[in-house]
Amino acid sequence: PARTTELIDRYEQLYGLPDSCAPEGVQTLQQRQQRLDAKANVAGGINERFYREQLDALGYTAATIEQFQNLDSTPDPEWGEFWRYYWRVNIPADANISWQTCTSTCDSAIRTWGDTVAECVIDKLCPSHTVVVFAYPEGKENAQN
Repeated sequence: PARTTELIDRYEQLYGLPDSCAPEGVQTLQQRQQRLDAKANVAGGINERFYREQLDALGYTAATIEQFQNLDSTPDPEWGEFWRYYWRVNIPADANISWQTCTSTCDSAIRTWGDTVAECVIDKLCPSHTVVVFAYPEGKENAQN
């Protein structure tokens, strides 16, 4: 289903798409294909490789995953052991930037970034006892760090 065009409506119906992770408005064919591929090919366990495959299927091959549970020291010592249940997905900031244009509504943001679809998909798939944080680093502090 990753490359389907004519049967995409039928495939989406079979897989319960669009679901609550779908953005408002019209999606491009490529966005629909990526979401369908991610949902149709979900297999695996709750490990880093599984989430990497989900991000790859959504088009974020440069994204990285950072776990805090195995660090010698926590990012914030005041939180102590709480960090063991947190993990971060780093998606390059330039991966999904939208600028306001002359056809935008007056109350629209000048610039937005992030991907609510990717965030929703990963949030739905993450273990219930963990918290996933999404970061959109720019410049030298890119997703590979």
